[in-house]
Order: sequence, then structure tokens, then C-alpha cells
Amino acid sequence: MGNTWVTDLTHFLDETGGFPPNIPGPARRLGEYLASIVAAATTEHGSRDQSTVIQCRRRPGRRPCPGVIRYKILSDTRVNWACSHCDDNGFIANWQGTAWDRSRQSWVH
Repeated sequence: MGNTWVTDLTHFLDETGGFPPNIPGPARRLGEYLASIVAAATTEHGSRDQSTVIQCRRRPGRRPCPGVIRYKILSDTRVNWACSHCDDNGFIANWQGTAWDRSRQSWVH
């Protein structure tokens, strides 16, 4: 059974909106992973539930999980994601306006 991650993307970011230079490696990798899911989910067609090229980050039995991440944006604006193989899943909140929010590209000129 996979973990359910309930995350707020802004908890990984500093006042400039980026990852702090002194963030520990594991926290940075998790933040970058979640940010990549947000970027994929907020592209032009990201609101549909679909597979991405984002590989699952879990390593059950010390072997890479073969699953890919599926995602969708819920009506409450959280990004819901799940691995297609190991059931790792979660919700990402407060991604709007971050550097990984691709939905805003259509109105930022």
C-alpha cells in the first residue's frame, strides 16, 4: 500500500518563490518532484486525468517502481496525483502563482 501525501507547495519555497539554497537534499528532491507534478497538471490539457512521463519516486525493495504518475486538478484546485503501479498518491495545495503553475502562462505577458 502506498503513502498518501498531503502537501502545501509553498512550504518548500522561500520568500522569492524558489527552493531555499540551504534546503536539505531529501526535502529539495521531494519539493522538485511535487513541483514537476504541478507543472504537468497545469499545462493546457493538464486538468484531465492522464499519465505523465513523471516516474514514481518510490523504491520498493530498493528497486525503482515502474509506475508513472497520473494526475488531475480537483474542483477545489488541489492537484490529486497517484502512481499507476504502487498506489503512492497525494494532494498538492497552494501551487497557484508558483513558478510551476503553467496555467498562468496564458495570461502573463
